Amino acid sequence: MNSHHNYPTNLDNLPSLGLTLDILLNRQEKDWGCFHVVKEGEFYALYIPSIDSFKLYKNPKSENYKGYWQNPVLETLPDVKNSSEKPDIFLRNRSKQVEEKKKNSSIITRKKQRIIDVKYRYNPCPEMYRLNQMIAQLIRDRITNNITFSPATEIMPLVLATEVDN
Repeated sequence: MNSHHNYPTNLDNLPSLGLTLDILLNRQEKDWGCFHVVKEGEFYALYIPSIDSFKLYKNPKSENYKGYWQNPVLETLPDVKNSSEKPDIFLRNRSKQVEEKKKNSSIITRKKQRIIDVKYRYNPCPEMYRLNQMIAQLIRDRITNNITFSPATEIMPLVLATEVDN
């Protein structure tokens, strides 16, 4: 039996989509080819023929993203502050204390480790579910490549992309 978790998410087979998703995450517009990215208010919308549009919001002051699938005929944009509108992609941040023992010593130090989890929701539409996975992984990679931390007080942050448990 096939599980919905087995869809391949390799963008190598879809270079045009990979380029478009990169443009979406860079918050730029694209009006050529079959995948379009359009600025709509504070969102950048991804339009792919025959499926709903994907609206991506990025907080201008932080690396915080929220993405929503929406019927393209709807004229209202999602409300990122309304907790009843559940985003299809979002970030969860937490931290934990980790004990670290120095080599050849009995001294134990406690350091903080941030955990940034890019969450994506299951979608019964296979294309939309697969796009949720791909966008979440691209956001995870972007955060991983740009993350900073203080080795004196922190352990390298852990950045994940996981499916949300409903």
